[in-house]
Amino acid sequence: MRENSKKLSSMEVFALSIATVAPTGAMAFNTTTSAKFAGVNIPISFLFGSIAVLFVGICFVELAKNISGSGSVYAYNRKALGEKAGFVTGWALTLTYLCFAAGTPGLTADFGNVLLNHFGIHLPIIVIALFFILLGWFITFFGLQLTSRIALIMEIISICILLILSLIIIFHGGADGLSAKPFIIHGNTGGIGQGMVFAVLCFAGFEGSSTVANQSHNPKKSIPFAILSTIISSAAFYVIVSYAQVIGFGTAHISKLAASAAPLDYLGITYMGNSMATIIDFATLISCFAAFLGALNACAYMMFALSEKRYLPKYLSKFDFKLSSPKNAVNTISIICIVLYFLIGVPFGPEEIYASLATIGTLSLLIVYLLVCLGTIFYFKNIATEKFSIFRHLIIPIAGFISLLFPLWSNLYPVPKFPSNLYPYIVIAWIILGFITSSFRHPKDDISQITINTQD
Repeated sequence: MRENSKKLSSMEVFALSIATVAPTGAMAFNTTTSAKFAGVNIPISFLFGSIAVLFVGICFVELAKNISGSGSVYAYNRKALGEKAGFVTGWALTLTYLCFAAGTPGLTADFGNVLLNHFGIHLPIIVIALFFILLGWFITFFGLQLTSRIALIMEIISICILLILSLIIIFHGGADGLSAKPFIIHGNTGGIGQGMVFAVLCFAGFEGSSTVANQSHNPKKSIPFAILSTIISSAAFYVIVSYAQVIGFGTAHISKLAASAAPLDYLGITYMGNSMATIIDFATLISCFAAFLGALNACAYMMFALSEKRYLPKYLSKFDFKLSSPKNAVNTISIICIVLYFLIGVPFGPEEIYASLATIGTLSLLIVYLLVCLGTIFYFKNIATEKFSIFRHLIIPIAGFISLLFPLWSNLYPVPKFPSNLYPYIVIAWIILGFITSSFRHPKDDISQITINTQD
């Protein structure tokens, strides 16, 4: 890496993880689905889900503290499990970010349409979607620092707005008064477990900062900081907001929350007036757009890293030092987002492109997390043996691995309806393609020193 390449501060690195997670956007639509299973115990589902994700996060932290390289999980599992397993792990993560980047504009356009309707503005949904894709392309094209700062500002604003609403609901006493009932298990352990699935999914992308390790100051400190800060702050946010939503609707009316198409809008209007619904929609919109920026950026750097190792075309490894951006990778992914929106979003709608691609991306991400848990055990048991800790490098990875099996299985069985039943096969086909690719490609030997190809 050239010395004149701009380096990210710890807060800028953190911004990429928190933006990809998009806490406000996650809470806009995941609590309703969780309520169908967990009932009033949604906060418990989010608490347990947070603990499960923390186990996996610690695995990322332990590897990041000892391995610094381009390609996130590729760098980690290349050292831990070997070259082929490392590439397949990175290949699967690339699919995740690609799906998130291509699917999120649909959700962003949906909330953008809702926001514009508040002002009597009606535009074709495709125009809104293309506007956000092009805007994200423009921002990301001009480098990590601009992208991370804009994403962080948008997330801070959206989180503050939703926290204000949540605290007002809590101080107001909700619909039926404050209650500890949401934190007391009432024999609904199976439902709480199913609710955990959606809680875990709310953390998807917490590892986004690891894709830019070589672009940050002191990555062995900044990456662990970003990952743990994202998980802990998001967990606290989720528990507070989910509790506020439960008591906001009333513990005796949880079915109303489960059936609500826009729970935050309802709560905003109920507790703060009609104008709050507009503000909430704005907060959700910018959170979803920040998630698009985070996923687009992470995907670009994954493709850039795999191209540097000769797994992907050399064209993707071009780097613009003036902009501090892998602009060819950014251009490629942005064009893919536009093409996929026309192929899926136009005929089936913005909700469908988001739901379909987010599901595919999440299935792939769960496999990545499982492989990282295994990689942590193998790396510290067989390679960094002098640093091996039974608790951090064996018990926690096993706990993380086991906790992830339930959400993975819940996405596979009962077998979902068409076309959702095809999504696991798409992920399997992608991984098989990765194995084939790894058999015919020969990566560079040195992962710690990245030589960037320039173009002028």
